[in-house]
Amino acid sequence: MKTSKQGVQFYISWAFAVTALSCVAATSTNRPSAKAAAPRSAVSTGQKALPFRATTVDGKAINFPGDYKSKVVLMDFWATWCPPCRAELPKVVAAYNQYHDKGFEVLSVSLDRPKKGPELLQFVKDYSMTWPQIYDGQYWNAAVATLYGVQSIPCPVLVDGDTGIVIATDRGALGTRLTKALKSALEGKAKK
Repeated sequence: MKTSKQGVQFYISWAFAVTALSCVAATSTNRPSAKAAAPRSAVSTGQKALPFRATTVDGKAINFPGDYKSKVVLMDFWATWCPPCRAELPKVVAAYNQYHDKGFEVLSVSLDRPKKGPELLQFVKDYSMTWPQIYDGQYWNAAVATLYGVQSIPCPVLVDGDTGIVIATDRGALGTRLTKALKSALEGKAKK
């Protein structure tokens, strides 16, 4: 059977649409329903970040936010199966590469499904995500995600490591807004 170029393009477009819709469906079927403008988590700008202890995939103990004194840290709730998370990833990697030497850290919390640890590790390696990853295999019930009331992903929470105050969250820390909030926070630290 001969396949036309248009047929292949249609199939690829269809496969992408189904994957994107499955991400939205997973969010809506596993979390309380929310409108597009609804908060992605239970934390908001100006409040204290909720402290926690966790272990990264490489066995390092994390005491958040205590381990991040003198830093600005992006806590990034995400999953490998989430197309919007994958779309946001190049922006996070670029911000990390640009601002890491100036005091920016990233701490990712994976909402990947149970028994997906090996795939997560490969994904992290393939996409140059050199920062710590927390993964407990509990999907939407991941301990840190539950603590923060995560309702949809990607869900960024930008925190001042000295004060523990949330600097930006939700859409205020996505895309170009992440860079803007990060730059402002780092400049504020440099003035102190």
